[in-house]
Amino acid sequence: MAFITEIANEAQWKTEVLETPGTLQVVEVFQSWCGPCKAVQSTFKKLYFDLNDRPLKFYSVSSERLPFLKEYVGKCKPIFLFFKDGKQVEKIDGVKAPQLNKVVTEMSGKNPPPAAPAAAPAAAAVEAS
Repeated sequence: MAFITEIANEAQWKTEVLETPGTLQVVEVFQSWCGPCKAVQSTFKKLYFDLNDRPLKFYSVSSERLPFLKEYVGKCKPIFLFFKDGKQVEKIDGVKAPQLNKVVTEMSGKNPPPAAPAAAPAAAAVEAS
């Protein structure tokens, strides 16, 4: 899908994931024999559109493609790595949609705006004048 970029090599990994400050990068590490997880795509697509005003990018990469991902070779479930400012900040094993939703929403940046002060009732405003 267009909103998920597949990482092809170490140079792309470095540029896209490690050298993009302020952006949460969600990286699905998959096995070449089964490809990226189709079950999680709808979750990520919803997050992508719901949080489109946040610095957030989705990637996928085969565990066999990059040497530093060799610890994930042979796993039967996808691994989701979360990077921010060039550092891994979270890892989720397997497709756990509620946990993925929570982590992406919380780590993708923006804090909610502060609550506006309660408006004074109209009667109190009239009495004060």
